Amino acid sequence: MKKIITATVIGAAGVALLLGGAGTFALWNSSAETAGGTIVAGALAIKPTTQAASWTVNGGSPLSTLDGYPIVPGDVVTYTQDMVVSANGKGLTAKLAVDPASVEATSTSDPADVALAKYLSTNAVLTATGDGISGSSAPFTVTGQTGHEQDVRVGVTITFPKSDTAGVEDGTQNGSVDLDAIAVTLTQA
Repeated sequence: MKKIITATVIGAAGVALLLGGAGTFALWNSSAETAGGTIVAGALAIKPTTQAASWTVNGGSPLSTLDGYPIVPGDVVTYTQDMVVSANGKGLTAKLAVDPASVEATSTSDPADVALAKYLSTNAVLTATGDGISGSSAPFTVTGQTGHEQDVRVGVTITFPKSDTAGVEDGTQNGSVDLDAIAVTLTQA
């Protein structure tokens, strides 16, 4: 019996060696082309129109620039710009928000400039109306309109700090901030 078991083990090992090294088993395969068609990438962009932006202070008459304007605590400065949104893509949605980094201290080495920029960027409020815009506050949702651009009016309102307590200095007095590069962002949701 021992001889039969030994012969069976040796025979099985031999068959395994022959199968593994002496030949290969072919796996059948096949391929076919599909008629899938062509896809194109959509696009997402926002840009200002050729119409100039305007600034207002406390809801007054529009100003073409704020350069050198001496705002005081409690003033409300509003930037308004007509823009064009391209949100081309099936089911594409995006978020529209103000870029807080675009409110820049005139000098990063001046503590008053830095304090004022930080305060204003934190408290900047975006408004937006137009085609495909939804939501009651920022970030707004922009729904893509495949095949055409969307007209959007954006506004950024910045309220200059005002303390309720007389004699309290918040570090912003005589601060200077550059609002020339105020920007809104459009980011895919």
